[in-house]
Amino acid sequence: MERITKEQIQTWLPKREPDAHKGDFGRVLIIAGSLGMMGACILACRAAFRSGSGLVAACCPPEFFSVVHTGVPEATCVSRDAFEPAKYDAVAIGSGLGVSPENYEMICRILREYAGPVVLDADGLNCLSEYGVPSASETRAHLVLTPHAAEAARLVNASAEAGRPPVTPQDVASDRAFYGKFLAKRLHAACVMKGRGSLICLPDGTIYENTTGNPGMATGGSGDVLTGVTVSLAGQYVAQGMTAESACVLAAVCGVYLHGLAGDIAAEKWGEAGVMAGDIADGAAIAWKHIDKK
Repeated sequence: MERITKEQIQTWLPKREPDAHKGDFGRVLIIAGSLGMMGACILACRAAFRSGSGLVAACCPPEFFSVVHTGVPEATCVSRDAFEPAKYDAVAIGSGLGVSPENYEMICRILREYAGPVVLDADGLNCLSEYGVPSASETRAHLVLTPHAAEAARLVNASAEAGRPPVTPQDVASDRAFYGKFLAKRLHAACVMKGRGSLICLPDGTIYENTTGNPGMATGGSGDVLTGVTVSLAGQYVAQGMTAESACVLAAVCGVYLHGLAGDIAAEKWGEAGVMAGDIADGAAIAWKHIDKK
């Protein structure tokens, strides 16, 4: 297990050249939000911009476009019956999405047809647990998974052989490395096992341990911010010529570190008890500044 350091992240963050334009920093699509859950979409989009994305599109029902434009005026909006994933450098799915057969079919179609990085979180993962986990051979997309213990347990149970005893969230929390490696190999994904000292498990068995973050980040919406940070980095890497597979690995590792550091910055300002997810989203920009060599 390798502990993530600031020095590593300094060399791995995407570059920003003086003559760059917004296309150099990635076009990302965030498929998120539903009735009563549009805050999750806004947090993910805001975090993506604060983490360096050049262009961010929110994919949600048209009746919620005005919510997005009010919460994140920098973002564009696209309907779920009209989006084209191939136009984007990276895609995130799941924040506040809802679990339904329709959403599951949409996710499976993207995984089959889109060859870029896909960050799956929250209901993106829950849809797979509920309706069926595709095999790696059925998936063209390169994946980053970001489950908490309960989401990981459901996904493990849905992926395991029939007849095996069910895994509980407590089981996962007590051995995140084991279950993270299982999911990473099963879905050929970079699997972020969230929690204190989050682990990033790779299909080849490599594990990175995060060294940033604090208990103040245990607040609603924090995971949506991580999704936005991670998809932002993945999109930037791809826009700058990296393969989708490598982009997923670096986005997972750097995203977790940047997210945790943003939480530390927010806790320094507000105190751990007062941290809100929006503070973490905005803190991502300051965290980047702290890491950047310049």
